Amino acid sequence: MGVAARLGLRVPEDLSMVGFDDIPAAAHVSPGLTTVRADVATWGRLAATLLLAEVEGQAIEVPSLEPPRLVIRGSTGPPPRAGAGTR
Repeated sequence: MGVAARLGLRVPEDLSMVGFDDIPAAAHVSPGLTTVRADVATWGRLAATLLLAEVEGQAIEVPSLEPPRLVIRGSTGPPPRAGAGTR
């Protein structure tokens, strides 16, 4: 968002911005960063478990995982109006 500001772009008026992994800082920047929250640590552990099971020729039941979730904050806005000029 700092680079956008240095380029004269306003977030979210000129540019919507979305992050991934919902780190704590995402809620504390201004405007708050819209982000995708996902339990990547659990996904990583499961991937390693599945890989090791495959290497060892073992079958493993894959548990259901919580799907990613969009956390909407102030860094996203509606698309520009049709016919509106661009910068």
